[in-house]
Amino acid sequence: MAEAIDQPISITVQHSPILKVREISQNGRVAVPAGTTAGALLEALGIPPNQQRYLIVYANGRKQPLSYTLRQDDTVQLFLPIGGG
Repeated sequence: MAEAIDQPISITVQHSPILKVREISQNGRVAVPAGTTAGALLEALGIPPNQQRYLIVYANGRKQPLSYTLRQDDTVQLFLPIGGG
């Protein structure tokens, strides 16, 4: 059953400790309006659009584009690839 627009849904956000995001509860649960995309979530977490292109977003273990529409109880993982040598 689809969520009604503007009704909040609850998702879990996991991220690398080096990624600076707005405060998330200890259990990682975040409430967002139904219809929120992964890109809108990144903005809500305080990640500027010019930095979003460097992130890899997974939802429920699958790589997703920023246009992915979040669903109730999704687990979103944010990865910031780093290189070194």
